[in-house]
Amino acid sequence: MRKLINNKRGSILDIFIWIILSFVVVVFFATWMWGHNIITTTLTSIDTGDSNINVSDAAVKTFGQVNSALAWLRILAWVIIFAEILTIIISNFYVNSHPIIFIPYLFIIIAAVMFSVYISNYYETLISNDLLGSTITSFTGGSFIMLNLPLWTTIVGFIGLIFLTIGILRDRQLGGGI
Repeated sequence: MRKLINNKRGSILDIFIWIILSFVVVVFFATWMWGHNIITTTLTSIDTGDSNINVSDAAVKTFGQVNSALAWLRILAWVIIFAEILTIIISNFYVNSHPIIFIPYLFIIIAAVMFSVYISNYYETLISNDLLGSTITSFTGGSFIMLNLPLWTTIVGFIGLIFLTIGILRDRQLGGGI
């Protein structure tokens, strides 16, 4: 454990990981909810005819309960996205880095904002899709962040840069600092 504490290293590319993770989480959870809803609808609409087996009732009691529980995926997606933002900020604070990292980090933020424009546009295309659009739109928190991803990337990047700079200023070997 001591080795992990003394060997503090962060990744300057965490912002790209956040962008990709945010997109994947929302789309994966929306696809999961959509697919499970299709399965439930199909199972509940099975006509058993004259047999004693009631598939619809069993589907409502099992899959129907899971469908209502899957609504929490909307909140979970937002929590994962927000937790990754906090991870970026906290890891930038605890990283001991050289002040020269400030300049490459600015270029990384600019590249991440340009990358986030493409991801945000593709997400907007997915929302307008007839198949998954309504399910993806129901992820209000995740959709808000994904549709405004360039703005969020800029904010997270510069807050991360500020905390990276604070981490440089509080270096214990230099004496003083924050």
